[in-house]
Amino acid sequence: MAKKLTVAIAGAGMIANAGHIPAWLHLEDDVELVGIYNHRLEKARHTADRHGIPHAYDDWNKLLCDLEPDVVSICTPNTSHKAYTISALEAGAHVLCEKPIAASYASALEMYDAALKADRVLFVGQTGRFYSSAVAAYEFASSGQLGEIYYAEASALRRRGVPKWGRFHIQADSGGGALVDIGVHALDLLLWLMGNPRVVSATGATYRKLADQDEQLVTSLVDSGAPVGLFDPRPYDYHEFDVEDMAVGFLRLENGATISIKASWAANVPPGMGGSMILGTQGGLRLRPLTLVRNMGGYQVDVTPQVPADPDVPFYGHWLETEHLVQVIRGQAESIVRRAEVLNVIRALEGLYLSAREGREVRFD
Repeated sequence: MAKKLTVAIAGAGMIANAGHIPAWLHLEDDVELVGIYNHRLEKARHTADRHGIPHAYDDWNKLLCDLEPDVVSICTPNTSHKAYTISALEAGAHVLCEKPIAASYASALEMYDAALKADRVLFVGQTGRFYSSAVAAYEFASSGQLGEIYYAEASALRRRGVPKWGRFHIQADSGGGALVDIGVHALDLLLWLMGNPRVVSATGATYRKLADQDEQLVTSLVDSGAPVGLFDPRPYDYHEFDVEDMAVGFLRLENGATISIKASWAANVPPGMGGSMILGTQGGLRLRPLTLVRNMGGYQVDVTPQVPADPDVPFYGHWLETEHLVQVIRGQAESIVRRAEVLNVIRALEGLYLSAREGREVRFD
């Protein structure tokens, strides 16, 4: 039996408590959780006690020095991902970094270069690829059943789903709003299904129309992305809100295909509106519910694949990605999330924000 990998966590917020830690604990035969860091020691201790983690720190470098973990999960605000990741890589740890990889393309490049120099794995948590319906969609698209793919729509719309914890709503910490929080998943999945053609230009617009005011609405933690509740949440103040609550954009790809994207935390949309799709010359795909649209003989047909149901487990994609990462680290699998794909996504997001600020199309050549 292979030696257990030791794992440490950076960050003690919602996604650490509800996603990363339960996923690592599920792999009890393969990994051992040895420590957690948070800049507030009390919060780190609360999380350690909650999950039976033996050590809590408010000094990240001391944790790395004392525990020498084999793997770390980075669950801190987006703009801090680079610093925590590079220090972990330099200390000899493999890294699982929450999406988005960083707040800029340049930072992402530095992180991957550090991983290459350290000969460690840097894995970015694009969990949307791991669900059964996504795996089936990839099989349809990669096997040529759609023909030439020429257009796609990436959609992640919430009616009222602003994360009212942590620092998602503060530009200096998050680097953006709905687009980098939930739009990144929709865009990553589509580009992966399309074969990762390079994004060559971006046109975007961002809006802050609803979330920076107090609407006195009763809202749901489930709708805002916290299905198992919150753990020692930072007090929320809507006056701090300085990112977009909605973003839209248009991307041109090197092969002539195009993608439109829309993401919102707060928008006056009816339930169920949106959903991502791909159009090809031989067929189309709607991703939720997964539907293959084709012609059969002289008839137009919609095929609903019988895809195995994923367990009803919050953040189940994290369970699958940690299991996959262990295999990658041990040389038993090739990474399903690759450097070129992650860089393509972050370049697109950065281009959309730049376009929104300057009111023009941004070309990457």
